[in-house]
Amino acid sequence: MNKLDALKKEWKNQKFDLQLSKDELHQLTQKKSVSSIKWIFIFSCFEFFAYLLFPFFIPDYFDAFEYYRSIHLYHFSILVNALGYVILSYFMIQFYLNYRKIKTSNSIAFLIESIIASRKSVNKYVIYNISLFLVFIIVVLINAFRYDENYIELINIGNSSSEGSIVKMVIAIIMIMIIILTLLLVFYYIIYGRYFYRLKKLIKELEA
Repeated sequence: MNKLDALKKEWKNQKFDLQLSKDELHQLTQKKSVSSIKWIFIFSCFEFFAYLLFPFFIPDYFDAFEYYRSIHLYHFSILVNALGYVILSYFMIQFYLNYRKIKTSNSIAFLIESIIASRKSVNKYVIYNISLFLVFIIVVLINAFRYDENYIELINIGNSSSEGSIVKMVIAIIMIMIIILTLLLVFYYIIYGRYFYRLKKLIKELEA
């Protein structure tokens, strides 16, 4: 037997005494959970302030509301923007409260419950944001194809029938929505998805 085989055999026969107790495992999982929720809260704060400052860094941002007025959606656009701030503020508070709860968890049962609540909050936040944005885009596109002469002319090119125009409008809206939805899902996966699945993994570790 050469030296390499002897070394392999010796390595296989070694015994490792490093075993975490239930309390140590609980503390380690709690630390990971606190870190995940903290970063979710931090990202939501960044998103809030980015959303708040966004109009001041985008040229002609406020002119867009005049366009919404031209397609009879001025008040609707104001309402959706205000609702976006409300949703973001609400969930930012929820993320902070979840962070505080997990940070002070004293039992495994309570920690699991807190992690589940945090996952639900993240899930709802993503769903509400994407749903609100999609509804807004759909309504804007429908009204644009009804009242914006540029969109109406685009749809009617090469097809004079109203039925053909409607079909073109529906296809255009669906294609635009698929692109927007894909971009939103990628964005939220990059920002929140990693921590969402990390919390799911932590629940499995505690329930094992």
